Amino acid sequence: MFLLAVAIAPGIFWLWYFLRRDVLRPEPRHLVVRMFFLGGVAGLAAAILERLAFGAVVLDLDGGRSRDILVGAALIGLIEEGMKFAAVYAGVYRHVEFNEVVDGIIYAVAASMGFATLENIAYVLEGGLGVGVMRAVLSVPGHAFFAAVMGYNIGRAKFAGRREWEWLVGGVLLAALAHALYDAVILTRTALALAVVPIVGILWRRSLAQIRHALFLDENPSRRG
Repeated sequence: MFLLAVAIAPGIFWLWYFLRRDVLRPEPRHLVVRMFFLGGVAGLAAAILERLAFGAVVLDLDGGRSRDILVGAALIGLIEEGMKFAAVYAGVYRHVEFNEVVDGIIYAVAASMGFATLENIAYVLEGGLGVGVMRAVLSVPGHAFFAAVMGYNIGRAKFAGRREWEWLVGGVLLAALAHALYDAVILTRTALALAVVPIVGILWRRSLAQIRHALFLDENPSRRG
């Protein structure tokens, strides 16, 4: 039970952290909870797709080969961020309550924290407390910040008219790129893996800047298009 609490707590904390920043018109909690659980479903779908993808493409991620690491990281980034996007798009994108730019960030983070919590439970129950602590300070917030990058674009897409899909696709690709970079440096299993710390820090600052800009656009609706 202790390890289960260690696995669940980081996702709840980071969801609360982002919800606290939705200061204009907070989203209905039932929709946030819906997205959290849909994110968990997306996590299961991503696990299946990754198993199929890595079964079809022969990669040696333990051998330190740059090509295999880059291809593997790219596959993980695209599959996992693609599944999170699918959860947001299917679960709430067309909902009447999704009516602000910042909503994209909130719902994307909620889905991502459901995704990360399910993933965290599997890793922590297998790896123990040390794994739980490491993932609490890097992996789980990383998932939140990838989602914030994508969620900002999803929020902008709502008001982009003909450019809607440019924003949506761009959001998925940016999140997948950030995710792939994070995974690639970890998969080197060298001193380069320490680069995840500044990467997460930069993404954190970027997420906060995007929240501020989203709130600015929502206070000035004429500038959202």
